[in-house]
Amino acid sequence: MTAGRIGLFGGAFDPPHKAHRALIEAALHTLRLDRLHVLPTGRAWHKSRTLSDAAHRLAMCRLAFGDLPGVVVDRREVDRPGSTYTIDTVEQLIREQPGARLFLLIGADQYRAFTTWRRWQELLGLVTLVVADRPGTSVGDAD
Repeated sequence: MTAGRIGLFGGAFDPPHKAHRALIEAALHTLRLDRLHVLPTGRAWHKSRTLSDAAHRLAMCRLAFGDLPGVVVDRREVDRPGSTYTIDTVEQLIREQPGARLFLLIGADQYRAFTTWRRWQELLGLVTLVVADRPGTSVGDAD
């Protein structure tokens, strides 16, 4: 695939739901994305609860989002050994798609915790951060 405007939307997706799909559809249209990677997390460093098996979460994502044009359910974080960090995925995509403009979609809850992410300052220099309000948490609530 050629470079272009690429969205990245990671998460546990345990399970994926209608709000995830609505955000993906809105991002594809509003940001004029050529492609959007849905990235179920592998071993999430920030999750305190045990996640459903990765194969099940991947299958659920394929069922929930696989019919959307331009969406790729990307298994790279599930396949990566050890803890999963967004910066590693972004750097890998930059190597694969030089010249692409990357848009990282996150919820307001993750935005509030963003400064706890590994190498978050570098990440801000590599992607355009797109933050979506979530029920009970909005960007305006951030400190």
